[in-house]
Amino acid sequence: MLKFNVLTLGCKVNSYESEALINYLIKKGWEFSSTDNVDVVIINTCTVTSMSDQKSRQVIRNARKKNPNAIICAMGCYTQLHSEEASSIADIVIGTSNRLQVYELVNDFIYNKEKKNIVEDIFLVKCFEELKVDDLKTHTRGFVKIQEGCENYCSYCAIPYSRGKIRSRNPLFVIDEINSLVEKGTKEIIISGINTGAYGRDLTDMNLAKLVSLIMENTNLYRLRISSIELMEITDELLNTLKKYESRIAKHFHIPAQAGCDSVLERMNRKYRVKDYIEKVDKIRSMFDDVSITSDFLSGFVGETKEEFEEAKKFIKRVAYSDMHIFPYSRRKGTKADLMEGHLDPKVQKERTTELLALSNELKEEYERKFIGKTLEVLVENVKNGFYRGYTSNYLDVYFKSDKNYINKLVDVTLTSIENGKIYAKEVGEK
Repeated sequence: MLKFNVLTLGCKVNSYESEALINYLIKKGWEFSSTDNVDVVIINTCTVTSMSDQKSRQVIRNARKKNPNAIICAMGCYTQLHSEEASSIADIVIGTSNRLQVYELVNDFIYNKEKKNIVEDIFLVKCFEELKVDDLKTHTRGFVKIQEGCENYCSYCAIPYSRGKIRSRNPLFVIDEINSLVEKGTKEIIISGINTGAYGRDLTDMNLAKLVSLIMENTNLYRLRISSIELMEITDELLNTLKKYESRIAKHFHIPAQAGCDSVLERMNRKYRVKDYIEKVDKIRSMFDDVSITSDFLSGFVGETKEEFEEAKKFIKRVAYSDMHIFPYSRRKGTKADLMEGHLDPKVQKERTTELLALSNELKEEYERKFIGKTLEVLVENVKNGFYRGYTSNYLDVYFKSDKNYINKLVDVTLTSIENGKIYAKEVGEK
């Protein structure tokens, strides 16, 4: 029996794909182990920034160093775009398709000792690669992948070139997987994709709103959460569907903005403007009480002036995010932004990133303090430093103490304080 480990970099989709791969290989008779003493190490890589590429290479090399006798397999977005480079440091290289072939490739390597690179042209891949998670091995909340590919072609982004065209999963398979996870005790599912809101665009009479309705009507799932969704894909149909099933939908919208002024949005090739974004957020808040609005934001994009940066800060304050992921713009070869003039000095990028992070933290605490003294429901995920830790429907990360076993339980807690950026609460009781 082969022992294997899977190391995951990057997004929630990568987390799901790793989870599905673990499930598949266990069914094939392999033993999963999160230690260094394994026969096979699989690295699921990321390429969202140049730093992600660097980290992917580093993790592959470290896996080789820590496991000199193990078979090293690299797959994912970094390997899709840099397969030859990955082949120089890994034994087996797979891209963002054909992941399940790792089983046969490893067995072949054991006998032939020949390196393999099976990365194919992702734009020739027309069908959704069916992966399935039957049992959660690394997370309490369940991720379910519903969609693959992106065709937005934002000028800064390499992901469309690593993931290819939009491919949507059969809704019946989505329902089947969610029911399987619910039967095993999963209480929250996060549906995710590379461009989640584009789900169904390649199917007949199907979209994200219709899929949500099918999930609500055909499963006993306690809570559904939608991962990152683009602004232009938050339709009235989707909002009305989420409102209809409000009691079972997480009060949380993660809507990437990336920029806060129209001129930068235009250079980024984003499909909306500041006015559109603010109007949509206002509408969401009018429909859902206490809703959490989070976002992704790039600082120091090509040609960003001081005036544009000041506009971005005003925009962030106007939206009043409850949390943000802020990244300095990263130059990516093969993208339109790479060819633009006016790339900023890294020092300026760092200063602006630091300033936006401080603003984000200020707004985050301002949002969180609204709930001090209130009783909220927490889905407990783990124990950290002697505290139970879990998330509320509106994605507050809460810590509390108890002598009871609350792992994967729904617990009512009263929020008491915020200390060093952490929310603490006292136990009320299990629901």
